[in-house]
Amino acid sequence: MESPSYPWDLPLVNLYGDVVLTFMYYDVPFVPTPEVVVRRMLQLARVRPGEVLYDLGSGDGRIVIMAAKEFGAYARGIEIRKDLYEQSMARIRDLGLEGRAVILNTNFFDADISDADVVTMYLLTSVNERLKPKLEKELRPGTRIVSHDFEVSGWRPLVVEEIYEEWRSHKIYLYKIPGKEVPVPSSRAGKVDDPLAERVMALVDGNNSIEDIASKLNMTPREVRNVVNKLMGAGLVEEIRIIR
Repeated sequence: MESPSYPWDLPLVNLYGDVVLTFMYYDVPFVPTPEVVVRRMLQLARVRPGEVLYDLGSGDGRIVIMAAKEFGAYARGIEIRKDLYEQSMARIRDLGLEGRAVILNTNFFDADISDADVVTMYLLTSVNERLKPKLEKELRPGTRIVSHDFEVSGWRPLVVEEIYEEWRSHKIYLYKIPGKEVPVPSSRAGKVDDPLAERVMALVDGNNSIEDIASKLNMTPREVRNVVNKLMGAGLVEEIRIIR
């Protein structure tokens, strides 16, 4: 469980006005997710190489590091606490993962996470509730969200799984942002030289979503989206229509 937002100093002063102690308050205390739970979260989310993962309140960076090291993702943690940010980045450097993993020392309510394929979090139900509008607004249809122990009120999980680890049990909630991204072919005729782009273009009919195409071609939605963007640049796809 990590430390998301709105910290402030709470100084204690003596009778002479001297500050004798300062506390930093956070909405969520840092409680690390056990490694077995981290791995299962990433497995349930079906994280694949090349996908982009954001961990909101990344703590000591363990989810980011495992996502990059074992699952081949481009993993980005968001951590407001300076000490945890520095600790995480030192670990990432030690493991030689700088090209695949990074921690952003900021408030995740302010961070742009629209590029995510997967979002992981271990917060509180109350914080999830405050975060929900941001997730619904910024994330693309089909984005997977995995929450450790705390559900997102009003969302129906695709999977709820319980894991027993040492002295306690953990719950994992898997969600997916509803809707579709549907590439729409243009009226322009043209030849596609790239075999992969040709296979994608053959399935672009204004009905198949990016997820549909990815499933049929055994690709990730990100890979299909990248190809579709190139086809848009070539004038063969008119737009990607978002259907909520």
